[in-house]
Amino acid sequence: MITAIFVTLAVLPTTLVLWSMITLNANLKKARATGLPILVRYITPTNPLWMAFGSNLVRLARRLGIATERFDRFYLFGWDANERYRVHQEFGDVFILVSPGGNWIYISDPRAAWDVLKRPRDFGRNVEQLAVLNVYGKNLSTTEGHEWQKHRKVTAATFTERNNELVWLSSLRQGHEMLDYWLHRAQRPFRSVTDDCKTFTLNVLAAALFTKPYPFEGQEEMKKRQAMSSDKPDDARQYRDSFSKILRGIIPIAIFGGDTLRNSSWMPASMKQVGEAVENFRSYVMSMIEEERSNVQKNITTRKDLVSALVRASLAQQDEGRDMTITEQDIISNTFVYGFAGNDTTAITLAHTIVNLTANPAAQDWIREEIRYYCREDDFTQWPYATWMKLKRCQAVVMETLRLCHPLGSSSKLTKDACTLTVGNNTYTIPPKSNVQVNFCALHTNTSVWGDTAMTWDPTRFIDAADDRDVQPEQLRTFPDGQYIPWSHGERVCPGKRFSQVELAAVLAVLFRKHGVESVPEMGESPADSQKRAQQISLDIQMTLLNEMYQPERLGLKWVEVD
Repeated sequence: MITAIFVTLAVLPTTLVLWSMITLNANLKKARATGLPILVRYITPTNPLWMAFGSNLVRLARRLGIATERFDRFYLFGWDANERYRVHQEFGDVFILVSPGGNWIYISDPRAAWDVLKRPRDFGRNVEQLAVLNVYGKNLSTTEGHEWQKHRKVTAATFTERNNELVWLSSLRQGHEMLDYWLHRAQRPFRSVTDDCKTFTLNVLAAALFTKPYPFEGQEEMKKRQAMSSDKPDDARQYRDSFSKILRGIIPIAIFGGDTLRNSSWMPASMKQVGEAVENFRSYVMSMIEEERSNVQKNITTRKDLVSALVRASLAQQDEGRDMTITEQDIISNTFVYGFAGNDTTAITLAHTIVNLTANPAAQDWIREEIRYYCREDDFTQWPYATWMKLKRCQAVVMETLRLCHPLGSSSKLTKDACTLTVGNNTYTIPPKSNVQVNFCALHTNTSVWGDTAMTWDPTRFIDAADDRDVQPEQLRTFPDGQYIPWSHGERVCPGKRFSQVELAAVLAVLFRKHGVESVPEMGESPADSQKRAQQISLDIQMTLLNEMYQPERLGLKWVEVD
């Protein structure tokens, strides 16, 4: 028995090495046939073990001073977010990354990127890569063809101006409560900007998805409340707390499934809680679906939330006798994806924006001038919804943050059949089943488009102004096709684009109208050095499911009142 175990342990790594050598060689042949520049990586980017532990090994090698340049640059999970355009300067605007588990084509050329996004039949969504989002079944993000059209038809009806007005009001209120926490209850300096931004977006989503208000709590306040409370949580807390647990445990959910996590005796208690959260969220949304169906029968139309809109849109399709209705399970799945897509992406963007503004005090003064021009009343509830469109500078700082620090990094496509791709004067044949990445991180820092200041955070680049001294005539700058596409494009454009724009404009208006944020210098550090370090922390990315700041708690912040 011992001998058999020893032989097995010896054979497994040998077999893995041989398999990697054989498949890498086969993939190299395919890559060379395309004529594209080649970057070889000996570990597959989507290797689950490397995704879980590889980044820690890379950073350990950095600290020990033993990392080679290639290992340091290309083996971190989320390496492309840190490389940005630099890798394309070395390998070209389109190159192919070859690994044992497959080939990935990276694109930073605006025309080629635009071409890919406009050809969904040739470059379809990589649904296998997005399967992690099938917690409750297929949805808008994980379907193609007629099935996707059905989800899109119904879900498109949910993002209305009526709902966005609710987002505006909720964001103003939550932003005010978050600022109050940072000013009066958080530790000094506070180091929880990313966690607090996620709480903010979760609470706004509670209002938008379910019309459920939720008071803002810091992480420590939340833990204390949960530890002291023996009562069953109310509906809002059930949604918020369950959804938060699902987001944290989405990888184990994808591997084992919610039922296995909840019911298996060998699972640790923390994983059982994740499984219970999956079921609680399902039950909660199901109760809302039944409530809204009853409202439809009674001709009650008071609710404005997204679940209500999904139910009504699906029933409308059914009444028309069209094969475009979605099931209860589809509604639950799409509700979850709305929350997933609209929560962490917006929270990450907001945290980056605050840190970037910390590093650039002049930009805070710049947006404050605009905020005070359009938001003159101290009572934020008196600010009309239409105000968000006037806050061009607030939108510009978000756009500049997305340019340098995009939470998704790229739009992942998969070729169905062999197809062509033109880059400059050259046309390449892309093999079937090729992973194609429209590399936002590189596209938005391409020096041929953005110039020598491509890596400088400068939101004024997004503003066209007739008079530098007057806020009113300013307009957001438009760019040629393919140069700036943070919400993607065409039929696959992010359906929550307006939702996020309204939410971020509102919270920035509240935070910076009468206050400013400062970085707190560490021992021996000058204020200027502290601001520089804030910018470096914002640019240092590590990927979990999305691209996030690596250890943002390294930066201490404080808010101050501004005259």
